[in-house]
Parts: sequence; structure tokens; C-alpha cells
Amino acid sequence: MGIGDSGSLHHTCFIVRDLEATARRLAASLGVDWQVWTLEPEHCTVHGGAVPYSCRVAIAPLGSSNLELIEPVSGDSVYVEHLETRGEGFHHTCIAFSDPAAMHQARGDLEAREWEMIQSGRVGDAAEFYYFRIPDTDSVLELLWIDELPPPEATIAS
Repeated sequence: MGIGDSGSLHHTCFIVRDLEATARRLAASLGVDWQVWTLEPEHCTVHGGAVPYSCRVAIAPLGSSNLELIEPVSGDSVYVEHLETRGEGFHHTCIAFSDPAAMHQARGDLEAREWEMIQSGRVGDAAEFYYFRIPDTDSVLELLWIDELPPPEATIAS
């Protein structure tokens, strides 16, 4: 069984330096509305070590999937690394799972294939995620389980 058997495409993510400005420009040009949150994941790891970090996240529905913008706020993370080494732009594709057990199975499958987990975190009982380096494409895949997000801090409308 593959990841696609139990998960579905949730979003495509771009790392940015200024989330508000980028979301405003994309809202106007794409005609999408963004919901914005600040996240401080619990039990964070970056390259296997416990590393606290925070970020701002904006999500915009687009068809049956979403676009995501992430702006690092504090701490070291793969988001900061991306800005330092590649600048703003595409960072990862996310596969979401309807329950944590299915996501943990997918995580185990990727670890058995010796894919490198580069970051992970949990946001209370609301969400859990794992980022893996895709060796064949030098890109990143996120595995995600979300129960229910709190109301957004802000909305940036088209």
C-alpha cells in the first residue's frame, strides 16, 4: 500500500520572507482568500534534534487542494534554511491523512525506505506533521494530520 492509498494532496507550500505582502499580492492576482495563523509547534525536531521554532502560515483554498505560505518567525527550521540557501519559493508538497494512525503508517513506510526526516512537530491535539527529503527530486514531502484548526488570526481577502 502506498501513501496515495490513505492520504490525499492537501497543499503546495511556498516559503516567503513577508507573508502579509505576498498573500495580498496573490489574493489580488489569483482571486483567492488567505486565512492566517501563527504556529509554535510542540515537540519540534529539526534534523533529529529538539529545536523550538515558530512560523506564520497562510492557507488559501484552490480547487480541491490549497496553497500555503510560510514565513519563519523565530528559531531554526527548515524554513529558515530554505530562505538562506534557496531564497523564497516552492518548498514542499503535503499529503494529509484522515487519522493519525494512517499518517504514522506512511511515516514508517518512508523511514523503512531510508528517507531522511528533516523536521517534525505537533500543535497540541490539533495537528501533527513530518517533513521528509525526497531523494529522487531533492524536494520535500510533508505528511500531515489535522483534527481542527482554531479560527484564523486574520483573513487576507481578494
